[in-house]
Amino acid sequence: MSPLDTAYRAHWIKLIKRLETSFFYYDLDWLTEHLKYLDSHKDPDIKFWYACKANPLSAILKIFRNLNFGVDIASLGELEQALSVGLKSTEILATGPCKSKKYLQSLLKNEVEVVVLESLNQALWLNEVSREMNQKSKVLLRVQLTFDGGHSVLGGNSITPFGVTPDEWQTLNFKELNNLEVIGLHAFQWGNILDLEQLKNIWWKTTTECLELADKMNFKLQVLDLGGGLGVPYESHQKALDFEAVTALLAELKTKFKLPAIWMELGRYAVAECGYYLSQIADRKQTRGLDLLVLEGGINHIARPALTNQAFPAHPLRVTDKPFSTSTTRFQVHGPLCTALDKLGQFDLPSDLDVGDWIVFSKAGAYGFTEAMPFFLCHPLPAEVIQFKGDVVTPRTPKTSTDWLV
Repeated sequence: MSPLDTAYRAHWIKLIKRLETSFFYYDLDWLTEHLKYLDSHKDPDIKFWYACKANPLSAILKIFRNLNFGVDIASLGELEQALSVGLKSTEILATGPCKSKKYLQSLLKNEVEVVVLESLNQALWLNEVSREMNQKSKVLLRVQLTFDGGHSVLGGNSITPFGVTPDEWQTLNFKELNNLEVIGLHAFQWGNILDLEQLKNIWWKTTTECLELADKMNFKLQVLDLGGGLGVPYESHQKALDFEAVTALLAELKTKFKLPAIWMELGRYAVAECGYYLSQIADRKQTRGLDLLVLEGGINHIARPALTNQAFPAHPLRVTDKPFSTSTTRFQVHGPLCTALDKLGQFDLPSDLDVGDWIVFSKAGAYGFTEAMPFFLCHPLPAEVIQFKGDVVTPRTPKTSTDWLV
């Protein structure tokens, strides 16, 4: 069912008239039920963390907190956001390739229980900081593996800043780093996967090589963190993953390789489908036989189409009761920025779509505003609106350039 066939439409029209600018809309009732479903269908030895880079809005983090999910953070800002909503430090996992010695000190001062180490320097620094603070820190070592071909946002087989090779980790003598307790390994290089067989191939290879590394380094693999990677179908021809089949695959993996615990860091798969982004059409024109729409918001609000060359699904919205034409036109949709990068995709939309109408992008609960480039050209920042338990509130009101320019 289209989001325009639901009660959302009435809320959206009221918000359009009140806000008069682009906005994100998150259905936290849907998110709550989705997370309950995910939790109820997993093995007790599989722990889900929410990778809050997908969407760190405090109202969303509170849902994860209330449902006892852990949160994966990758910066001091995300750490502060997680703590500000009342997440326990024992439910925070610190990942991310950029960890300075100062940042590692902040993690320990805030009692973050497990840190994912992504370089030899990080291991040396954390050991030193832990010794100075008279404590022993639990760590996962992030491993960058070699796969046959392919590329993803997280690297695939490309060389990336995520972790180091198994050979590199073996150059460190962890017996001398006696303020670190290596409890497991982390390996995650593929994102937005929709094919169960591809997941199986990646997870089996990852597990085999991680167990070999643990054996060579002479430590017990208590935790294997497989990261995220569960995909969301943005295109109409794509089929959604069967989550029960995914959890059955994880259970098979745990049994086959005798793994004590598996961790997964769900970002997109957890929150994408609870969110929408709405922006008004500012102009319509035709260039060299191609029909173009220019919106008031673009990659300054949702950068993912430019980063991945994959669009969010688009739906037309008209504030009046006048119905759209049943005929469609192929439109190329752009945002307001002075760069050809500001392209949101090509879509078959009603032929009479025009200036003043709106476009609703669905599955925008993940990798929306905080992934964007909001300050370029000094356009207004979007509002963020939540629906929860019958209430519709606006935790982030619209902002203009006067709020940040100096």
